Amino acid sequence: MKSYSSGSLGIILISLLLETETSHVVSPDPVVAVADDDVILPCSLLNFTKSAGLIVKWSISNLKDPTRKDKVVHFYRDARDSNVDQDESYRGRTSLFKELKNGNVSLKLSRVKLSDEGNYMCYILVPEPNSLVQETIIQLIVVAVSNPVISINGTKGSGVVLKCEAKSWYPKPEMNWLDSERQVLLAGSAETHRDTEGLYIVRRHVTVNKNVTNTFTCRVQLQKLNFTRETEYNVPDEMFPTVPWVWIAVPVLIVCVCGLVVGFMWIKYQKLRKKIDFADQQIQELTDELDSSRIKSDQRIKELTDELGTREQELTEQLAKLKQERGKSCVCAVCVLCVSYTLQVG
Repeated sequence: MKSYSSGSLGIILISLLLETETSHVVSPDPVVAVADDDVILPCSLLNFTKSAGLIVKWSISNLKDPTRKDKVVHFYRDARDSNVDQDESYRGRTSLFKELKNGNVSLKLSRVKLSDEGNYMCYILVPEPNSLVQETIIQLIVVAVSNPVISINGTKGSGVVLKCEAKSWYPKPEMNWLDSERQVLLAGSAETHRDTEGLYIVRRHVTVNKNVTNTFTCRVQLQKLNFTRETEYNVPDEMFPTVPWVWIAVPVLIVCVCGLVVGFMWIKYQKLRKKIDFADQQIQELTDELDSSRIKSDQRIKELTDELGTREQELTEQLAKLKQERGKSCVCAVCVLCVSYTLQVG
């Protein structure tokens, strides 16, 4: 069985590239894998008719240090795997499919690690008959998820405090509490920490009150990557604090007292309103009576004024008549005196 060093593989590939035409293909959608699961990186060669001399090389770009050469993930040549130069971190975790002879050169990567995330290149070379070369780039995104755990964390008032904790998540997730109707509950701020491996630990508390179902859900999700984990929890009725009768009686008593005060004030208001209305009525009657008296007084004054004018006219006429009669009397007296005087002289 032949083996090839990295130097000899490079020389072989370069010599073949000089005589072939290369096509580059970039996968439109990234592949998302969950840590510790298996994932398939898709790659296929179109118009593939003959597998003789087929060379397949899978490699990953060094994202942390682009100046360093790519890591060899898997190498296939002469109808067999040839992983002499395979990176140690991929040992025993890579394989190709039996459909390889049909052009399916997809890579199966087992027990995925967070460090496996990156851009993978699928390099295919067919020396015969047309010396075809194809390069496909596939982006692998690795996430870490786990089911959230719900526990009771005490009571608050008449409610129960629930705690949801999700460990070993990557990247940083979002956490929300939901009621039985899938409505988001108002909860405290999420607490986020990172463990020794760089994975996220998220906790969030919520205070819930007793309802028909007492069922609540903690949802943790990576929205952009469409990963969601949920845990449903049913709170037993006996876990909710018993409300003392005083807590019920005091509000009821306050409402009753307020009602009595409002009722008393309303009665007082109605009585005062009646007094005000009666006073307004009396004032109106007095005003009407005063207006009527003023009208009568004005009429009486006019009558007296007219009567006084008439009386004044009568007195004036009588005075004129008296003056006339007085004048006549004076003439007669003078005449008498004159006659008397004449008789005496004679």
